[in-house]
Amino acid sequence: MESLGIDVKLLIAQIVNFFLFFLIFKKFIAKPFSQFLVTEKQKEQERERILLELKQKEDNFLKEKEIEMKKIRNEKEKMMMQLKEEMKQARERMLKEAKKEAEMIVTKAQSKIEIERQKLALEMKKKIVDLSLQIVKQILSDTLDINIQKEINKKIINQLVKTSFKEESLIN
Repeated sequence: MESLGIDVKLLIAQIVNFFLFFLIFKKFIAKPFSQFLVTEKQKEQERERILLELKQKEDNFLKEKEIEMKKIRNEKEKMMMQLKEEMKQARERMLKEAKKEAEMIVTKAQSKIEIERQKLALEMKKKIVDLSLQIVKQILSDTLDINIQKEINKKIINQLVKTSFKEESLIN
């Protein structure tokens, strides 16, 4: 092989050197590097898995939050409707009470008016009676003697007293 310009000792030394380099490279560089790549790949997969879980948790949280917001809105609407209904009922109660009070006031006023009317009627009757007595007295004094006048006056007064007592008992 020397004729070809190849030194066999040098070739064997290079082969041994290459083989040693290969073993050292494989043991100290390739294997740790391979393990490093595997661990990095596993870490990357773990990161992706964690990110996916976080994304799912976030989505679930957002869905739950949206559901809770809907519940809160529904409850708020329900409360508003209930409040409106209660206000409407309170308003109706107040209107009924006001109507009752107004009716009571009107009834009292009517009864007072009726009492006043009856009092006025009695006063008018008394005045008419007094006036009638005076007129009768005047006429009788001019035409009749005193004894007859007294008897007529007694009869008229008794008659008027009886009718007055009847009217007063009816009023009371």
